[in-house]
Amino acid sequence: MRSYGALMNPFDKYETQNIALKGDLSILSVIHQPDEFPHRESQINTMVASLSGLIRGFSANNLLIYGKTGTGKTSVTRYVTGMLEEKIGDRVATCYVNCQTYDSPYSILVNLSKCIPGSSTIPPSGWTLDRIYDELVIKIRESGKILILVLDEIDKLVEKNGGDSLYVILKLMGEDTGAGGTIIGITNDSSFYERLDPRVKSRMSRESVMFSPYNAEELKDILYPRVTKVLNTESYEEAAISLCAAIGAREHGDARKAIDLMRISIEMAIRESSDRVSVNHVYKARDTLEIDVIRETVKTQPTHSKIVLLSVILSGERHPNSATTGEVSSLYADLCRDIGIQPLTSRRVSDYISELEDFGMINTTVKSLGRYGRTRYIKITGRENDIKRFILEDPELEPLKDIRGTRQFRLDENI
Repeated sequence: MRSYGALMNPFDKYETQNIALKGDLSILSVIHQPDEFPHRESQINTMVASLSGLIRGFSANNLLIYGKTGTGKTSVTRYVTGMLEEKIGDRVATCYVNCQTYDSPYSILVNLSKCIPGSSTIPPSGWTLDRIYDELVIKIRESGKILILVLDEIDKLVEKNGGDSLYVILKLMGEDTGAGGTIIGITNDSSFYERLDPRVKSRMSRESVMFSPYNAEELKDILYPRVTKVLNTESYEEAAISLCAAIGAREHGDARKAIDLMRISIEMAIRESSDRVSVNHVYKARDTLEIDVIRETVKTQPTHSKIVLLSVILSGERHPNSATTGEVSSLYADLCRDIGIQPLTSRRVSDYISELEDFGMINTTVKSLGRYGRTRYIKITGRENDIKRFILEDPELEPLKDIRGTRQFRLDENI
């Protein structure tokens, strides 16, 4: 370990703080599970009513929960299922699966098995889907449990594996197997259900619950109880909470954004040894949260790399499906001459294209054109207009700001 001797340890200055915290800052984190949900009473009542048959020994419809990020879908679902477990005890087992992480029917069924007593014999891989399905039906029947399977980001499962993947799970949880259970699907895709095939829709038998975005006043009602558990009244400006709520409301009513912003504002005040959290700390926190990674990536590229990237964008405007390496190289050379820069060789341009792909700025695919050989097609990933604007912020490239792509016909476009 390095010895600082007489020098001050760089962490010493953060050892003391002027703001007295009366609670844990984790209360202002997305992992904190609150016990109150302001402005979500209607959604809670709908979900409870839908699941209420379970406490009387009846079946319940499946639920589809819709809403943008940060509208409380997952937290409210955890709260409602927790209250149900509290009401009927070990008669119910809840299994929560994030389909962004576990995106195959097999991995979801393995996770479901972990929630059922006596199902530990099912391995994480190696069995056929039919075998694990049959084993689960037996274990569910033996357990006598009412199963609630929460599929967060359920659209990711169908997007990757198609409707059949959801059909298998619906069939397992359906009454015709004797297993019985309820699925709660959570998604921010409002068209998810409409895009399912009729066979899956008929099994879904769902009720829908919509979580609308929060407005600024509603976000203040969410922030105040959390802030007052963390800080004394004299340790924050009320305007700071209002500003966090206003910024969150502009971000599609995102409570996560507002909560994160408040927590980082407090951390900023602590680092600066301030005695209270002010609106200035909120603005600094916002700047910390909103550093545009794409902008910084573009900004730090060499000039020739920026011109290559601009050439990809302009070539894409000419050929919307994608541009070829040859087209990009040719346009790159023209742009270099327009601003008086010596173009690099085609080989070096190809190297820059590979580097930009490593940065995630572009995607390339190699296609065979038969007797015409093979060629590499290039597409921009993400926000083309923003990337173009970031490139042209370079004063050296400003003369190119009026350049536009022109639609051209290419013989291979229909190949």
